[in-house]
Amino acid sequence: MADIYWPELLPPTLLLAGLSMQPQDNVIRTAMDAGPKKARRRYTASSAAYSGKQVFDAAELAVFEQFYHTVLADGVLRFNFTDPITLKTAEFRFTGAYSAVAADGLWEVAMHLERL
Repeated sequence: MADIYWPELLPPTLLLAGLSMQPQDNVIRTAMDAGPKKARRRYTASSAAYSGKQVFDAAELAVFEQFYHTVLADGVLRFNFTDPITLKTAEFRFTGAYSAVAADGLWEVAMHLERL
């Protein structure tokens, strides 16, 4: 597990509404001279890509931005976060920059994460 934890001042996981999860293809298939392809696992554990949103007020957005830019070095470092599907703590990292859209006095923050 990572040494960095998601801030307690923020919602603990992504919203289920609009959440998408794509497991990594973890199988290597090799063609044989005859017969079916051979298959084996690429890694002992596979990762998965998550795309989802959280809703923050202005104070929470400031906490998130400080966490992302300072603690995670602009999203480079790994952190422990609650998996929105299993609700268990897992290691995640950002796969790209987040985006924030104002909505009725709150902020919808879209993020792309990878569960490691």
